[in-house]
Amino acid sequence: MASRGGKHVSGSDGSDFMHRERVADHYLASLLVERAWHLGKCAKMKTTAKQCMVGHLVLVALVLSHAILGQLGFLDPPAKAWEKVWILSAIPALFGIQSLPRNKVNPMRGFFYGCIVLGLLPLCWGVVDMLPELRTATLFLFGHPAAYTYYAGIAVGGLLHVMELYYSRKLLEAWTAAVMKRQ
Repeated sequence: MASRGGKHVSGSDGSDFMHRERVADHYLASLLVERAWHLGKCAKMKTTAKQCMVGHLVLVALVLSHAILGQLGFLDPPAKAWEKVWILSAIPALFGIQSLPRNKVNPMRGFFYGCIVLGLLPLCWGVVDMLPELRTATLFLFGHPAAYTYYAGIAVGGLLHVMELYYSRKLLEAWTAAVMKRQ
C-alpha cells in the first residue's frame, strides 16, 4: 500500500497507478443496484429476486402435486392444460437462480423471456379458461368453487412473476450497463 509521508519510488511521479488491480465494474454496478433506494428501504435486489424465484418454485411444486394427483384420479378436477404448460416455467426460474451468484447476463435474459412465455402467458390463458367456470361454479376443489381456488393461485403466481420480471430487469440493466461501460 502507498504511504503518505514515507519513501517513494525514485523516477515515479505517481501516475503509474493504472496497472493496479481494481474491482470489476459489473460487480460495482451490482453492488449499487443492491443498495438502491426502494420504498424507503435499502433493497437487496438479488436477494429479493432469488426469494421470488424460490417462491415460484414452491408454487410450481404445489401445482405439480395437484397435476399428479389429478392425473392419478385422487383429485377432481384434474389439472388443466394451461397448468401443465405453466409447470414448465420452473425451467427458466432455475436459469434465473443460476445467474445470480456470478451476474451472468445470458441466463438472466433466458429467465426474463421464459418467465413471460412460460409463466405469464399460461396464467392469462388460465384466467380466460376459468371464466365460464366462475359463472357456473359447478366444480369444487377443497370445498370451495374451483374457480376461486384457481384464481387465488393465478393471483399469487402473477404477483410472483411480475416481481421476478421487475427485479430481473433491474439486474439486467445494471449488469449490461457495466459491460457497456468497460468496452
